[in-house]
Amino acid sequence: MAIAAADLLGIVAYGDQFDLNRALEHGKKATGAGSAIATGKVVALTEATGVWSKATSGNDTRLGVIPKLYWGEDINTDSSAKVQVLTGLGASVYVKASGAIPVADRVVAGDDGTVKDWSSGNWFGYYEGHYGEGIGFDQPATDAADGDSIRIRINTR
Repeated sequence: MAIAAADLLGIVAYGDQFDLNRALEHGKKATGAGSAIATGKVVALTEATGVWSKATSGNDTRLGVIPKLYWGEDINTDSSAKVQVLTGLGASVYVKASGAIPVADRVVAGDDGTVKDWSSGNWFGYYEGHYGEGIGFDQPATDAADGDSIRIRINTR
């Protein structure tokens, strides 16, 4: 069965128990109708309030990604004020590209919780490739296009 690109968003690429223990942090988010943040979205921390929200272009604060987790806690629902964010240095996760991104380039927050190619500002990771790419000599990574599900490696905290 083929994996749909949208199914990859938020999946921690090399997640094992050690990686998830060191890479996840708990935080706060707004509550109310439509306040849940979809897995795979890039989020930004408002340091004055300690609240995470979907990142947009130009965010100049700490960034992370909402991971796809399976243990069923009441985290990141509309009514929950809690959220878990993948922020760990070196963690690889799938997100959505906003525009073209060359292989190995730095990425920054794009609009609506996506990533885009870095030109200036608060970069937070590197583009590694699409699903199955960059994992061996026979599978070189290729450049990303707008709307692709891509794997990034978080490089800041």
